[in-house]
Amino acid sequence: MLLLAHLFAGCPADPEDVVGDAVEVGASDPVWDPASIPVFRLSLPEDWEAQLEALIPTDDCADREWIVGSLEYENPQSGESETYADIGVRYRGHSALSEGQRFGLKLIFDATDEAARFHDMQNVNLLGSEGDYSLLRERVAQLLMAEEGVPAPRVNHTRVYVNGEFQGLFPIAEEPDDQAFLDAHFDDADGHLYKVEGYCGGTADFEDKGDDFDDYDTKYEAKAGTLPEDALADLIPMIKCANGPAADLETCLPTWVDVDEWLTEMAVDAALPDVDGLAGAGQNFMIYADPTRASLVVYAWDKDQSFYTSSLESRSIFDFHPPWGHSPVLTQTMRSVWSAEYCAKVTTAADDALALDATVADLAALLEPYVASDTLLVEKDWPSQVSSLRDSLAERAAEVKVEAAACSPGG
Repeated sequence: MLLLAHLFAGCPADPEDVVGDAVEVGASDPVWDPASIPVFRLSLPEDWEAQLEALIPTDDCADREWIVGSLEYENPQSGESETYADIGVRYRGHSALSEGQRFGLKLIFDATDEAARFHDMQNVNLLGSEGDYSLLRERVAQLLMAEEGVPAPRVNHTRVYVNGEFQGLFPIAEEPDDQAFLDAHFDDADGHLYKVEGYCGGTADFEDKGDDFDDYDTKYEAKAGTLPEDALADLIPMIKCANGPAADLETCLPTWVDVDEWLTEMAVDAALPDVDGLAGAGQNFMIYADPTRASLVVYAWDKDQSFYTSSLESRSIFDFHPPWGHSPVLTQTMRSVWSAEYCAKVTTAADDALALDATVADLAALLEPYVASDTLLVEKDWPSQVSSLRDSLAERAAEVKVEAAACSPGG
């Protein structure tokens, strides 16, 4: 097990030392060095907040617009700066934030120059709070995903300034459909890619809607050059298999997915749990058709609602999509011949989630020197938010392990 708790030993506590004496922990790019906090200094128009707010679409299906700005990135290892001009900047997410929450920002480096990149990336996400005032849930959830072998966007934290004014601490996350992400996780990154966002077309319930991708495309958005007709070669046949007779599932499903990987992703999502994701609202995940294996791979983004037990106390490891609906396809898979394997994976994920408690403590120690300058985190009593996350980790792990231990073949 390679969790960050083993990598922070001896990490300096002084704020300047934290940035200046970063420990190499296997992240070749300093942007993602988990023992450092880079600095992003954005230069935007004086009325940038009003401009960005005016660009928030009232139609969730509308194309997103952006304003032009520049970025000065401070390398946390060398202290040197890099400047990126004429980048696109927009608010990230949709208009569902409550009062007192903080919008995230999407930085679009190829907005005015298709060849422009930031450390090989086209886009970078600075995540808002959206109710997670520990600012750790996304990072910890993706660490758990990666630990179990699921492709997971890297997440770090950064200090963000706009026009010289400190905006606060922001988690920074990779874009899940960025070419750099696909290149890093798959031997062949030219496969078909489908994005399940949820806001525009509803949740992905894997319901058989026929042979025309037009009947699927509001739920499964074709990305990275994927054409509508490409879905006839992978996504639609998999959905038809999963909706066929239960007796045929054991034979046909391995034709379209790596069952071990599929069960792993479902197990981690169920163990978290998460309001979004495959096990939650059926949104915020990608489906990648890996050409090297003719296999559909599922991985998630936006896990910042993970580990909340208060509203999800009754979430069984066999319940997917409550209270938004029901996915018989996923339930059928978990209660099939693979149910014992699935329950074993849930137990493993729960054990690894418990082991992340030390990592949460280390990450909190890394962020703490900067919290006092973040008015939102001070207002929301950041230490209590971190404690709540640690409590949730322990409570959920214990809960799902009890259910998994009682699992029987066939559910």
